[in-house]
Amino acid sequence: MERAKGLLESSFLSVKEIAFQVGLNDESHFVRDFKATYGLSPAIYRSQFKSNGKGNVNADENTNNAEQTHGAKQSNKVLQQLAQVAKQSILPSLNLLVYVLSYM
Repeated sequence: MERAKGLLESSFLSVKEIAFQVGLNDESHFVRDFKATYGLSPAIYRSQFKSNGKGNVNADENTNNAEQTHGAKQSNKVLQQLAQVAKQSILPSLNLLVYVLSYM
């Protein structure tokens, strides 16, 4: 995997070609093993490496960002569900209240 990482950083070979270079004939197994080792797929690792000015790629930071985004989406979804429940429970009560008050 170290050799593959080096090839991703220093060459323009495709992921499939790199997998072959390191002795794996199945690209999907290579991608799975690389991700298990470094926390990122080879393609994402390469793009992160290039965008960081050839600096270190921090898989933990990427994981935390993804978790924060997922958490924000989950919070938003929960708030929407709560608003929907509130609308369904408050409106009938308000209609009943208006109905009762109109006959007083």
